[in-house]
Amino acid sequence: MVRDYRTLGITRNVSQSGLLVEAVLPLSQGTSTDLRLLSGDLIARAEAVVVWAAEGSPGLMGLRFTRMVEASSIAWEQLLAGQTGQDPRTSVRIPVDLEVTCVIPPDTRLRGRAENLSDGGMMVRLPQAVPPQTCVKLKVPGALGLPPMEAGVMWTRAHPEVPHVVHGLRFLEGDIGKELFLIDTLLQRFLE
Repeated sequence: MVRDYRTLGITRNVSQSGLLVEAVLPLSQGTSTDLRLLSGDLIARAEAVVVWAAEGSPGLMGLRFTRMVEASSIAWEQLLAGQTGQDPRTSVRIPVDLEVTCVIPPDTRLRGRAENLSDGGMMVRLPQAVPPQTCVKLKVPGALGLPPMEAGVMWTRAHPEVPHVVHGLRFLEGDIGKELFLIDTLLQRFLE
């Protein structure tokens, strides 16, 4: 814990296991902290650890909850329901802006940009719509030179005035392949 540390932050996204915070005085990776989360008349208190931090002013921190008392758990569930509906996210979304190539069988290649990343999938912008339920292979230029990651298109969102289509993708591979892909993608994010 950091003694006498206090800063005001804004949540950028939330989940049952943690949140992304933009703060004037971000903490470094691995630091434990106490949180007071305010939304309307609800207050939730939690202990958390910084799992990643991006330098800058203001800076971004990805926090994972390590402890929350029962009363705060109830308040947190109400906060999530108010922000995400009845099916709150279970993993932290990390904002990214990385080149991605999406390969649609048999050999169609679409180049786009990844907008966020989680342990379950990613959101990408592509030049055209790929139908939901389509299995694709994702390639993000990275330091480890890994093979493409298999993913399924869960949803698409297009707007007539925007030249790209946003897609929600869910990773299909097992834990080891997924973890290596996430590590490689995050390395690329911080090396750019």
